[in-house]
Amino acid sequence: MKIGILNTGNIGSRLARAWVAAGHELVIAKDSDYWNLEPLLKELGAKARYGTIREAAEFGDVLLFSVYWPRAEGVLAAVGNAADGKIVIETMNPLGVTEEFVHYHDMGFMKNSSTTEFLQSRLPKAKVFKAFNVLPAPTLEPAAWADNEVKPNIFYAGDDAEAGKITRGLIEDAGFTPLNTGGIKSARAIEQLGVLVHHVANHEYDGDASLVRLGVSVIHANPGPIFREGLV
Repeated sequence: MKIGILNTGNIGSRLARAWVAAGHELVIAKDSDYWNLEPLLKELGAKARYGTIREAAEFGDVLLFSVYWPRAEGVLAAVGNAADGKIVIETMNPLGVTEEFVHYHDMGFMKNSSTTEFLQSRLPKAKVFKAFNVLPAPTLEPAAWADNEVKPNIFYAGDDAEAGKITRGLIEDAGFTPLNTGGIKSARAIEQLGVLVHHVANHEYDGDASLVRLGVSVIHANPGPIFREGLV
């Protein structure tokens, strides 16, 4: 499959490695030039090359929109109509930033929307999905969980059933087990799950130092539920 990575940062670079290993072809782009992509390109080999945001969007049948939320408008301007008819997997969280460069969840925005719904409104001819936004980038590699019996899930949401199958397959190609949460409005719940993980990190553990080690998984009871006579 041809994949355009629109901003190859901490998340995009990890997924690029996994997807090249799975046999996909990539054009990787960067929203800014502060990070040199040449070492990553050498690592990825012949199945990946560099391009502008627009070139990556034109190349991919699937686009990874892994963009810093305050920069979303700028990247959208560069994409233009190149996303029309394509699957767009977005990894964003609606994080605001103060003048002191302190990040915070924009709860006002999250009350009635999600970054996925915003992106779908700006790319009306694309099939937009939410995925890969809950796990911190340093744990978005299967090797980070090698010694865990229970692995974290990747939750995804979007409206198009066929595009959802492709999204699911790319999550599996990244080395994780996908969980379908339903239509695009379910992206709101996935973003709220990220807020919950932050709260757990702050109150159960030691804040950001633990946040980068946390994941979420849904598990089945085994051997199963225990029902009591006359009771549930």
